[in-house]
Amino acid sequence: MDLNVLNSWLLAAAGAAGAVVWWLFRTAHARIEKAETKLAEFELYCAKEYVTANSMRQTFDTLSDAIKAVFAKLERIEDKLDLKADK
Repeated sequence: MDLNVLNSWLLAAAGAAGAVVWWLFRTAHARIEKAETKLAEFELYCAKEYVTANSMRQTFDTLSDAIKAVFAKLERIEDKLDLKADK
């Protein structure tokens, strides 16, 4: 086999291998970009839809205060009924 033919085949094989590697790189890069886009969309969705821990804590504190106020009023009603039953 002539040296030029061998060099031509090796160059063609190297070019084909380079093309395959380039195609694999571009495919992986496209998948990474797609995953990054989906992650960014999910982060935005979470920021819009889910409450923060601080907001949830404030809501529970308000609810707890309201429940305490209801029980305080029930206590007062019970005390009034106890006084009335004694007469």
